[in-house]
Amino acid sequence: MQVSNTIDCNGLSPAPTLLRIMQALVGRDDCGAPLNVLVGSDCNCDRLAASLGPLAGDVQLSHNIRQFASIN
Repeated sequence: MQVSNTIDCNGLSPAPTLLRIMQALVGRDDCGAPLNVLVGSDCNCDRLAASLGPLAGDVQLSHNIRQFASIN
């Protein structure tokens, strides 16, 4: 089974976005690649990353899904 490395949180408010990220990180094997999270253009990525605390390094936030293709 292939596990997706990208989740779409576009259109969600900050609290559900944070919850979906945390759920995706639970039990995730350390594959060396960050979890890609697509967020809306109105998302404050710095604030969301701060809310993730030490897990922020395991997450790549972006407003543009094409950015993930160039990262991974």
